[in-house]
Amino acid sequence: MEHQLLIGKFTLESLTSGLYVSPLDLYREYVQNAADSIDEALEQGILKKGEEKISITVSESERIIKISDNGTGVGANDIYSNLIDIGNSKKRHSNSRGFRGIGRLSGLGYCQKLKFLTSIHGEEKASCIIYDAEKLKYLLSPQVDSRDSIDQVLSSVLTIEEIPERINKHYFSVELYGVVPESDLLNDSEVVPYLQQNLPVPFSRDFVWGSMIKQKLVQMEVELAEYNVELRTDRTVIDICKPYKNKILADRIRKINDSISDINFVPFYSGEKVTAMLWYAETNFLGTVLDKDIKGIRIRQGNILIGDENTLRKCYKEERFNSWMVGELLVFNEDIIPNTRRDDYEKNSAYKELLSQFTEWANEMSRQIRHRSYERSLTQSDKKFLADESVTDIDGVDISLGTELDSYDMDDSDSVANTDLLSKLSLLMDMGKKKTKYNVLNLNSKFTVDQKQTLEHVFDALYAKYTNTKANDIIQTIIDSF
Repeated sequence: MEHQLLIGKFTLESLTSGLYVSPLDLYREYVQNAADSIDEALEQGILKKGEEKISITVSESERIIKISDNGTGVGANDIYSNLIDIGNSKKRHSNSRGFRGIGRLSGLGYCQKLKFLTSIHGEEKASCIIYDAEKLKYLLSPQVDSRDSIDQVLSSVLTIEEIPERINKHYFSVELYGVVPESDLLNDSEVVPYLQQNLPVPFSRDFVWGSMIKQKLVQMEVELAEYNVELRTDRTVIDICKPYKNKILADRIRKINDSISDINFVPFYSGEKVTAMLWYAETNFLGTVLDKDIKGIRIRQGNILIGDENTLRKCYKEERFNSWMVGELLVFNEDIIPNTRRDDYEKNSAYKELLSQFTEWANEMSRQIRHRSYERSLTQSDKKFLADESVTDIDGVDISLGTELDSYDMDDSDSVANTDLLSKLSLLMDMGKKKTKYNVLNLNSKFTVDQKQTLEHVFDALYAKYTNTKANDIIQTIIDSF
């Protein structure tokens, strides 16, 4: 069948405002492209380490956003294939964060005009690509003829210009004009925490454990890619850093401070190759971490967040324990590929292998957290009782602290668990009082506790005076008389 494939214009809506979880994701998309461009500039020797810079300007008063970098830029001969074609990226997923060629469209759904301005080292001109996003919204409205194709629509909203530029300049800038206020893209209180959590930025200097984490990765011959990102708003200038802190507010009920005492590292392998490295904070695990910006083990690849604090909850036997943790799972395996939305990964064998290994670790951590929590809930007398020989029930099964803690479930704080835990311990203690060395007494419900204890002494005397056979006959007579 001869047919020329037509991709309808409404596909553009899915590739812009319909593709990502939040409008804020456009910051991640443009910054990851900037990071890739800087990597290339460093490799080519256009930049020296320490010269790289990504700048974000957010003007709420003027409704303008600008995201620029001093990477390689895009040459005039490549602007069509790199900036206008859709899904035609030349970048490979193995060495680039953005590789599908659609992320640059993410701003179209949230502004009136989208502009790309770029130049490369060695050219005396810059290329300016402008999308009329306001006109695009009109053309995508239901009342307008729906038979137009994507290329027809884009051709009618796109203009390309060339302007003079100095030959040694190299940069790329994304500019959004007439940004939709309702999108939160201009809201400092939303933008700052999003950038801190999602972008490939350094740890804050105030986070004393950051240097230790970096040194450990160097020892593992793994580089944690970091970029200097500066945010300028109408009110302030901020160097964006990850939001990790030395002290943690935990436990929804008591709201108490917990401190990081150490950083633990867990490597994950596929064969002999390290596929991921987990770092997590050693704390007292006092309850759910209340700071949403840092709680949970988060996945990062290329040092960019994949998903959110809840992405790995499914790996825990008791999901809530992920919220007791602080740390990152840093993925290095190029066969583990983020999905288009960056909210999870493509479901392939490499990803399933990593999840299986992480799940094993997560369940072991859950067990350790339960033990620590219950031990904090015990009084000194409780601990003394449980330190003695284990209680044996009437079926001859040992009941010990370990088995009870493994089988018992807990809520968000020690105090919530305390009442139920102590009532169970009280039951164990009561069982200890009722127990005798003779199962013939333990199994007989006709005897009171006092009668069992009295008969235990009688039976001891019988075995001391008579042979076992004679004593057994007398004991059986006593039992039958009740």
